[in-house]
Amino acid sequence: YTSQGRRDYKLSFQTPYAFFFLGLNEYGEKVSDTLGAGPLTITNYYNFYKKQTSPTNAYIADGSGMTFSSVPVASYFTDKDELYNFPLTYPKYDSTTFKFSTPTSTLLPIRYSKTGYRVSKIDGWGTVKTPYGTASCLRIVTTQYSKDTIKTALPFPLGFNNNTRSYQWLTTSSKIPFLEISGNLVGNNFTPNSVRYRDNYYINNNTAGIKDIMDASTMQFYPNPGTDKLWLLFNHAGKFDVTILDLQAKKIKQLNTGYLDTIFAVDINDLEPSIYIIKVNEGNRSFYYKFIKE
Repeated sequence: YTSQGRRDYKLSFQTPYAFFFLGLNEYGEKVSDTLGAGPLTITNYYNFYKKQTSPTNAYIADGSGMTFSSVPVASYFTDKDELYNFPLTYPKYDSTTFKFSTPTSTLLPIRYSKTGYRVSKIDGWGTVKTPYGTASCLRIVTTQYSKDTIKTALPFPLGFNNNTRSYQWLTTSSKIPFLEISGNLVGNNFTPNSVRYRDNYYINNNTAGIKDIMDASTMQFYPNPGTDKLWLLFNHAGKFDVTILDLQAKKIKQLNTGYLDTIFAVDINDLEPSIYIIKVNEGNRSFYYKFIKE
């Protein structure tokens, strides 16, 4: 993997935009804490979804919430984007339209709109295997054909085509795609730009797969990359337990260190060239540092 993250869906009343997106079946997912810069900075950006039963039995994208100059702003799909139409069965095919725009009566200095249609086909079924496990699945190919338009202070809007495609493996055991490959579509040429799979192993085990916990106040180390020896430099003497893990959080080397002075050498001659994690425990605290063995 190259990155690790969490997808958290909250009931709308648990978000800053409960007033705009009402309903017990309305869920918000935070996309970003901060977008843009300077006078165009947007904070607390959420996308909102809901399970719709009328006029169609579908899971839809409902709109977005953002905060600009401390003022919460909501944007809606005036023509809802049906992400999934239920029931999902092989070889079902459907096509739906959508329309989205930010409001004109807002403090936002720009206006963004998107119109187009989505084509979805369930083109396969079987099992899918990822580091999370193996599960029965349906595979859905969904293509979004859209035109995006941005209106600014310029006398004319800026419009461009934005066609995307994704392959999603959906299971009954996971509420997000088990595996998803997405990218851009230009003509008939599909160019993948991201692959995501569900894998909460790192999150459950609180390892460095969640994020790099770099606490320079606790320890520094060199050289990085290294070939035969790593020197760990602690800011104080104390009782430390040091473990070397691979990127799958498998224990490669356990160092029975105990009480240490401020400098400690780790022999890495026997490690294969790769990326590893140094896990340092001090009391009930754990810190993780990434290093490269050449």
